[in-house]
Amino acid sequence: MLQSDDKNNDRDIRFRYRDILFFWKFVRPLWVLGLTSLILTAVSTALSSLLPLSVKLLIDFIVMKRPVDDIGRFLTSRHLGFLADPLMHLAGSLNYMVVTLFAVGIVIGMIGIVEKLITLRFQQEITFTVQTELFGHVLRFPLSFLKQKQVGYLMSRVSDDVGMVQFFFSWLAPQLVTNSFYSLFGIIILFNLNSTVASLLLLVLPVLFAINFFFAARLRAVSQKEMERHAMVSEEMHEAISGAEVLKAFTAEHKAVEKISEKLRKLFSSRFQGTALNALSSSFTQQTKFVLMLAVVVLGVHRIEAGAMTIGDLTTVIAYLVYLSGRLTGISSTVLSLQPVFASMERLVEMFKTVPEYGIKVEKKSLIRHDSVKKELKGELIFSGVSFSYDPGKPVLEDISFKVEPGHTLIITGESGAGKTTLVNLLLKFHYPTGGSISLDGKNLQEIDTRWLRDQIGIVSQEVFLFNDTVENNIKFGKPAASRDEVISAARQAHIHGYIDSLP
Repeated sequence: MLQSDDKNNDRDIRFRYRDILFFWKFVRPLWVLGLTSLILTAVSTALSSLLPLSVKLLIDFIVMKRPVDDIGRFLTSRHLGFLADPLMHLAGSLNYMVVTLFAVGIVIGMIGIVEKLITLRFQQEITFTVQTELFGHVLRFPLSFLKQKQVGYLMSRVSDDVGMVQFFFSWLAPQLVTNSFYSLFGIIILFNLNSTVASLLLLVLPVLFAINFFFAARLRAVSQKEMERHAMVSEEMHEAISGAEVLKAFTAEHKAVEKISEKLRKLFSSRFQGTALNALSSSFTQQTKFVLMLAVVVLGVHRIEAGAMTIGDLTTVIAYLVYLSGRLTGISSTVLSLQPVFASMERLVEMFKTVPEYGIKVEKKSLIRHDSVKKELKGELIFSGVSFSYDPGKPVLEDISFKVEPGHTLIITGESGAGKTTLVNLLLKFHYPTGGSISLDGKNLQEIDTRWLRDQIGIVSQEVFLFNDTVENNIKFGKPAASRDEVISAARQAHIHGYIDSLP
């Protein structure tokens, strides 16, 4: 059941990672695009991770004029001797280094363009599938459910929550993958440059993760509350605009504004809490990185004085720490940004798991298919002791029984609210009897295919609704294949043909 009040939102929210797995069915058909994007990202980040090494080559071998043979000894000691000759040649010429770095930059840029285009196609296809399937699923909800929920509330969930999923696939997921690759390659290179500094970084990582975990759990709960409150604001605004005529007639505009203002204050309160949590998390993360950087600088200065490290080594290590700290901060920010996405995913899964009217249990027991009914349909309709109530304890119909023979016409009259429309709604299976049964040609209505049944029934609703389309398409809405002559004939029978002809 979908919840929309603050009392329910204050519950302890624990994101279920199986909710992410629920969306795998949308990702699976696009696995080739996803894998290609992942490979290109890995190649691009691997090349980019090597660029800070040029700082060491520039300072130690071009500025400080150290012998290039040191490069060969360093690489050989780490079983990377096959890279010695090209790097020694690179370190021996500033011009060659500049040209090489420029070429690598072009390659990285070209790979990045292709990767972004593939990622864009990947996320658009997923978003399109999720949104269209969700919208179709919502339209198949029982009418009783749709009437309980305001249009603005449902539209907010269909639009805003899917928007968060799109944000996840278009920005957060690529950022998380890219920063993770950068961090992995950067730590590997840093270990080869200076294992002491790399070990110090690994000791600090649990602190950063602990900070993220602490704030992420709280931010997720705040995000869930914020989204529900946003949906409720949309619901109130939609209702106020739809009922503008009534509000104006009773000069009650101020009441609508006051009601919406109260909900807006609650919404902004949730947003403030989320912003404050993000700010605190960022502050603690920055302080931790500052302490790490300060410790590395002090350690590096002592090692340079002891002759165990060159200026190029320290500069390169600091460059990688700055490089890694930015990537780790990116991962930290992404984890926090994921919390509202997780909340949206949870809400979407909740909607997808709401059983539509074509899949309720009573129909799964014995579903009479189209063909078997078509051959036998005569039109005998029997209501046997039918009772129904919209709210428990407040019956609208009680023990109604009657029979309509095939080919006969039945007229039901009664005062407003007597239950005439409810009888028709039960026949259309918009609702189900709370007591008794309805049968068609001796078959329980609940066992007959809902979509086929409605195709056999013609109805003129007391509530006129026109779709944003041509008059012709509105007339033949129930029979899209109707000819123009049939449309004109229907318009004449409804006494609106003359009015339609007068339209521009």
